[in-house]
Amino acid sequence: MIKSICLTLVAVGAMGICCAPSIGQVAAQEKTRAATSDDLKKVLSWLPSDTETITVARGPFVLVSPSKQELTPQTWHPNRVVPDQQLAQDFEDIPFLLFDFANGLLSTRLQGKDVVLAVEGSRHFRAPAGLGLMPFEGCAIVVFADDLGNDARLFLRETRKAAVRLEEIQGQQVSVFQVKAEEDTWTTFVAFPNKNVVLVASNLDYLKEVLTRLQGGKGERALPSDLPEWKHVDTESRVWGLRHYDRSQAKTDPSSPFGGRKSANDPDEKAIGVTFAFDPSRGRSATVTYLSDDKSITAKANAGILTMSHAPEAKGLNIKFRELAPGVVEASYSLEQMEPIDFFLFALEGMLGHAVYL
Repeated sequence: MIKSICLTLVAVGAMGICCAPSIGQVAAQEKTRAATSDDLKKVLSWLPSDTETITVARGPFVLVSPSKQELTPQTWHPNRVVPDQQLAQDFEDIPFLLFDFANGLLSTRLQGKDVVLAVEGSRHFRAPAGLGLMPFEGCAIVVFADDLGNDARLFLRETRKAAVRLEEIQGQQVSVFQVKAEEDTWTTFVAFPNKNVVLVASNLDYLKEVLTRLQGGKGERALPSDLPEWKHVDTESRVWGLRHYDRSQAKTDPSSPFGGRKSANDPDEKAIGVTFAFDPSRGRSATVTYLSDDKSITAKANAGILTMSHAPEAKGLNIKFRELAPGVVEASYSLEQMEPIDFFLFALEGMLGHAVYL
């Protein structure tokens, strides 16, 4: 769904020496990073306090419609090396899970727009009625570089027939869509609360709280800064995320590590959380860090928690482990070929509560 912006090096002189960034370029990059960090703090403050998972893609990059990135049977091959640009897009797409409703109805309208920041917050993961993605309560919040005013108006006007209704929620006009996916019916809420912000939510209560906080309402912060996961996630990476397991959801969430073996979990009664990070500018490797109060977790990680159950599709990931602290183990994954990359992303989403039942 996402197309990254490539940075080019300028060759000068007969010797082909690459120029270092100018002072002005460095200053502009620092300004962009600082602005993105400010946006991130603001967006995180909008999330409900019981948010369990967040995923973040830091811009700038360009939004690409799903129809622009689909592979045909002729271009998909398990051993095909995925180009750098496509690999970056695959990860930047992670916070846009909720954008894929109604055959890309919204993303098609917004394709080509420069994204500054994309964040998804989610909670209360549930088993699907049959196959498909686990239902959850959440909201994707996307900050664009430019004013979406005309695009927002056109979207609201042109999708009236596709929407089941229009509602006014917290003073905002919201388009409501319903789509049947396998045996579940998903309700999706779309709002444009600011000139350059779009919200796509899967739950009315979650959306209401996001809008209330966005408009100045106060509340306890989601995923507070003293959680141990924050010590083990690189928030400067292009794409990153974390999940702090919610013990109150153990009985109803099949991906919860608590309560024994379930349909979408790795059991661990002492589990704390999991983080991941990927930055294409640093190479083709992603890291996942698992935290637990079980100090023997390193051995357990090698036995399956981070090895992705020794699946045949994971063989090309060249997984390496290191213990960062007692109860904290990091796994790195080499991302080269198509099948291992697809499998890694599939397994990663499952760790974050977005498992797909096949």
